[in-house]
Amino acid sequence: MTNVISLSMTFCAGLLSFLSPCLLPVIPFYFSFIGGISASKYDQNGYNRRLIPSAVCFVLGFATVFIVMSILLARMMLFFRGIVDAAAGIIIILMGLHTLFGIFKVLNYEKRFHAAERPVNLAGCYLVGMAFGAGWTPCIGPILASILLFAGADGEILKAMRYLAVYSLGLGIPFVVCAAFFQSFIAKLAKLKGILPLIPKISGVLLIILGVFMVTGRFQRLNSAAQRYSGQFCEWAVSGDIMVRIIPAILFFAAASVVLAFWFVKKKSALGVTGGVFLLSAALQLAGLLDSAGLLAAWILYQQSL
Repeated sequence: MTNVISLSMTFCAGLLSFLSPCLLPVIPFYFSFIGGISASKYDQNGYNRRLIPSAVCFVLGFATVFIVMSILLARMMLFFRGIVDAAAGIIIILMGLHTLFGIFKVLNYEKRFHAAERPVNLAGCYLVGMAFGAGWTPCIGPILASILLFAGADGEILKAMRYLAVYSLGLGIPFVVCAAFFQSFIAKLAKLKGILPLIPKISGVLLIILGVFMVTGRFQRLNSAAQRYSGQFCEWAVSGDIMVRIIPAILFFAAASVVLAFWFVKKKSALGVTGGVFLLSAALQLAGLLDSAGLLAAWILYQQSL
């Protein structure tokens, strides 16, 4: 049974991989290559309808490679049951230390695919994505290796595939979103550079914690506790208690208040729309037309059934 915390952690690992300081700054050049947009003249190109499907095919390409890697590793782990959790935990701790301090210079080696010509169709974008996935990128390598070890530790192929699919979603969704808002992404990229050095530190600390949990066997205890509390939440969500309706409405209203306060200062339409969505959600929740707790409970039960 797949645990919600494990999947959420894997998805966040994908997001952190996207934000890594040696990947995020080169994303515009990937867009330029697969979509035909000039990174130096982005302000003159406008919206490119081809970029989004090209980005989706690129994401599917590296997701395919990651999932195949998870299958191969899970098959190998079948022969090492009993010691694999501790060994994988130690390796993940070392990956975390490397992410923090760069102690293993050999892991800084990177093999990238360089195509002579831009892909002319979506199949070409898919192949470029596969090449990206097969290349060793120092920034995401330790995170990817750790997720592979974590996912394949018990030798269950379907579980390993599921985890790497979720990791690929975490890495791929922001990629596609940035493709959809290419010009805004370019404009904001310079502002993000100040926080990029923090990402490896956050990633390293999380990997070390994950490794320690695996070595000491505490991760299973955390999963059991999470399943117990999530079960209690699901029972509460379907209990018919009036607070099931009121508490989410309060949370939506609080989120709307914060967002609209920023909108009042910044005067940006995106903030106003977001605040309006939260206000509408609060109203629908109070009216009984939206059951956000029930939807969350249904999602949790679905994840636990996998």
